[in-house]
Amino acid sequence: MVEIMILRAEKEIGMGCCGGVCGEGFIEMRDEFKHHEKDRIQLGELYQYLSTKFGDQIQITYLDPRNVLIIGAYFIKQWRKGHITFLHAFNNVTRQIKYNAIFVNGKYSESSAGCDTLVEEMLTLSH
Repeated sequence: MVEIMILRAEKEIGMGCCGGVCGEGFIEMRDEFKHHEKDRIQLGELYQYLSTKFGDQIQITYLDPRNVLIIGAYFIKQWRKGHITFLHAFNNVTRQIKYNAIFVNGKYSESSAGCDTLVEEMLTLSH
């Protein structure tokens, strides 16, 4: 199984990062991340495309880049499976964690357009 991690912005900042002060809380920030809507739509289309093309051969996880514990665990898992080196994992965590980043078995995909090619390579290697 190929594990894909997609990093994208949440719709609201009040997703646990501020203790509930924002979003529906004391500070109204409902449209704070509206400028990310186009990116979210494109990533949703990528999700649908990959799910349709590869089905249950892949697992896709969407995360906000601020979710550093789960992101770190993903890279440790990919390193332990031998998909990436420890240095590669460290480089991804320190340099590649940003909105719209896509990782396939721990490898950074330069663009969403080349993501399916990387998935196909990984599936070929696993058989």
